Amino acid sequence: MRYSKQRGVFSNINITPLVDVMLVLLVIFMVTTPIIVKGIKVNLPRTHSGSANISKKDIIITITERDRLYIDKHLSTYTELNSFLKQNSKSSLVIEADKTVPYGLVAKIINIAKADSIQKVALATRNKPTLKNNNLF
Repeated sequence: MRYSKQRGVFSNINITPLVDVMLVLLVIFMVTTPIIVKGIKVNLPRTHSGSANISKKDIIITITERDRLYIDKHLSTYTELNSFLKQNSKSSLVIEADKTVPYGLVAKIINIAKADSIQKVALATRNKPTLKNNNLF
């Protein structure tokens, strides 16, 4: 079979559909990644101090305004917290407590963490906008 020079065999791969699919996947990952990272919604207190970086190895304990306790997005009790921290004593602990939570509950979690040999405990806050007269409260 002979082919004329005007109608030769097309031997190149068309990558336009591949680029379209990759761009769609990129947009999907960009939209879903912030949703995955966020935890339980709480109203954190505002402070002037800088924020610490939370790594994936850190244990995140969340206390909601209704005093519900979550360990990494899972509803838990204080006895489950105690056994969980004993198993993960090498990790750091980040406490995200709603600003309406009584101080005693936060102190209770810190006490449990220290009893279970957790060395690093951090309290999560939101950054407060700086004031011109530098009032702390």
